[in-house]
Amino acid sequence: MLQARRTRHRRLTLAVVFFTVLAGFGLTSIAQAGAATTSGNFSAISPSAEIVDTRSALGVGSALGAASTAAFQVLGQGGIPSSGVTAVSLDITAANATSSGSYLELWPDATTRPYPASVINFSNSADTSNSAIVAVGSDGKIDAYNSSGTVDLIVTVNGYFTSDGSTASAGGFVPVTQSRLVDTRDGTGAAQVKIAPGGTLSVQIDGKDGITDEASVYANITVPSPGSDGTLYAYAAGGSAGQPVVAYKSVTTSQGAVIPVGANGQITLKNGSSTQSIDVVLDVYGYFTQAPSGGGAFTAAQDRLLDTRTSTAVPANSSISVTVAGNDGIPTSFGAAVLNLTATGQQNSGYLRVWPTGQPMPSTTSVDNFQANTSTADLVIAQPGDQGAVSIYNASSGTIHLIVDLEGWFTIDGNDDSGTLSTLPPVDPAETDLTDAPTDPAAVTSEPAAPTDTPTGNAPAGRFCDSGGVYRPTHLGGRYIRAIGAAQSNYNGTSSKESTTFSAEASGTVGISFSGSLKVSLSELVSSQEATFGVNLSASLTAKLGNSVTSSIPAHKTLNAKYGVWRRRVTGTSYYVYSNCESSKPSTIVSYTPYTVGWYTWLS
Repeated sequence: MLQARRTRHRRLTLAVVFFTVLAGFGLTSIAQAGAATTSGNFSAISPSAEIVDTRSALGVGSALGAASTAAFQVLGQGGIPSSGVTAVSLDITAANATSSGSYLELWPDATTRPYPASVINFSNSADTSNSAIVAVGSDGKIDAYNSSGTVDLIVTVNGYFTSDGSTASAGGFVPVTQSRLVDTRDGTGAAQVKIAPGGTLSVQIDGKDGITDEASVYANITVPSPGSDGTLYAYAAGGSAGQPVVAYKSVTTSQGAVIPVGANGQITLKNGSSTQSIDVVLDVYGYFTQAPSGGGAFTAAQDRLLDTRTSTAVPANSSISVTVAGNDGIPTSFGAAVLNLTATGQQNSGYLRVWPTGQPMPSTTSVDNFQANTSTADLVIAQPGDQGAVSIYNASSGTIHLIVDLEGWFTIDGNDDSGTLSTLPPVDPAETDLTDAPTDPAAVTSEPAAPTDTPTGNAPAGRFCDSGGVYRPTHLGGRYIRAIGAAQSNYNGTSSKESTTFSAEASGTVGISFSGSLKVSLSELVSSQEATFGVNLSASLTAKLGNSVTSSIPAHKTLNAKYGVWRRRVTGTSYYVYSNCESSKPSTIVSYTPYTVGWYTWLS
């Protein structure tokens, strides 16, 4: 056995990461997976740009025939750089279809078609659209396959992912607790009035549902029962409309979309119809940050995770859990999954709901609205729950068959700390304005002083509010270790694998660090985070002398180790409610909350 030695942190050349505080979880896929591409962060293209339209021979010379494949150039088109791009975010429309039921597949050119893996289902009844995130081939192209009949293909690009997935880059994805921001049918988030023909609706994004410093937002758009076919635009407020995002049918239509946010923190929805007014529903699931840290990096991967047509249909008003972790190199702990949900074989009309397994089902949001005896697809970016799984609910009075196709996944806060390859141990928090909270019991339970700027005015008639602080956690982020003592390392100079033991050389207590104006006690912050995310956290933990870890070292490699307290990064908001029911301005709270004591080891 080799003896450990102390060393200062130095530059690493390669790291194979081992976690002694996390357990692995695996599940074999039901279909052969496509190759995963390198992680990257997102850059929006605003306004969106059309790169394929077979009706005018743009990008592809003619409509796609039955069982045919066409390649189209992506890199260097529509504002996409000519290099350094791994994947693109697309809006896809199937128009003028002749088949009563067909689908399209998209995948990187010069690679094997990842059958089965559909991105859009359509028929000759109406033009149909959906969104997709697709990896780009080494030659800068993407392939499209049409199953049956002929169809015109229209492809619009709204953004791309770079080959640099570093946490030092902007464009990481931050999932939020899903919520309904707008429903013009009942006046949620907007006036209770339809969008007139050619009219627009401005929607505030910044500051809603914990969203802050956003560049683009991911939302599901629903056009309820419009009566006739049409289009809907979604774009950055103050900018150009670009290309339509949703081709809606005469019946309720929904589609996931990545939408750039304007400098004023708003987006604009525009009714593309010149003849009919429409209602619009907007459910938000996350956003791409313009900050250099705090968002998850993306990896593209194509795989079919579920197809109930080979097993049992999903019963009426019932849910099914789909495990994502363990497939295609996805770790146990990750930020979000990009999934294409297809409902088919429906007995009745309805919709789906998707949410983290183990958490309460949302009561307002919805995806993939469908009609009886049809096949409809909808892109979702879904947060995982217990064991890296998502739950999907069939909100209809009949059975449905459900198909779930994976298109990729996001890390947590760009900090992939779950056992996959990495080049550095977990970095210290990027925030420079953090306050280390005291760890003594009295300080943990003490309430902050009430604000002195109580607003004037009386409470609304018949209402009285109990004054006090409020804290709402919105996003559970990555894991970071606060090391106690110096890092240790040991080099194996032999030609065979050896083992070594590291022992803690220092002890210390680590508490919560946070930024922002917190209006509740630290104990209430912890309990709120535990209740929201179903995790065990503490106001403080102590790392003690004598704790040790034993690991193996490959020949001619160095094993490095840190010992200390692991903490979870949590984003939330806090404000004060006055007795007249007015509230103070919400403050964004970023906290690092202890959850376990342990080691972090990596090879170099």
